[in-house]
Amino acid sequence: MVTGSGRRGGRKAAADEEDEGCCAGTLDTMTHPCCCGWTQTALLLAALRPPLTAAGSQADPAAPPPGGRVAAVMYRSVRHYRVAISPTRPACCPYTPSCSTYAVQALHHHGALRGGVLILARLLRCRPGAARRRGFRDPVPSPTVGRAGDRIRPSTVVMRPPGRGG
Repeated sequence: MVTGSGRRGGRKAAADEEDEGCCAGTLDTMTHPCCCGWTQTALLLAALRPPLTAAGSQADPAAPPPGGRVAAVMYRSVRHYRVAISPTRPACCPYTPSCSTYAVQALHHHGALRGGVLILARLLRCRPGAARRRGFRDPVPSPTVGRAGDRIRPSTVVMRPPGRGG
């Protein structure tokens, strides 16, 4: 501190600098962590945290969460991508529905095993040339469609007793 060096108000200027501290010149001293205290910053972050995480925990509008544990874990990871990562990037999927919507629907309709295979196949063909050949549409296959494309309906399956031909 300056004492009696011929400058007027030397003590007052030094006291003003001490009062301002390191937060002098910052626009928002509530979030400045150096001298304003970590408690204020922690309270601010705690107040902002529920809205940030609440969006990822809600059900996706494309399909509700699947029932299985593994499918639910896969669903949450796709949901995290849709809520946290996808909004920050430009849309680039050539298909309708998008690959993330396809993934959510495939997990809901088919579960972890078949849904995972469908998702992997979709991601491998997600390029403009393949999309053009498919007319830019690639919906999730119905769970009732068999491998040969035949529809299997439980009401049309007839069980016959053994020994009677037919």
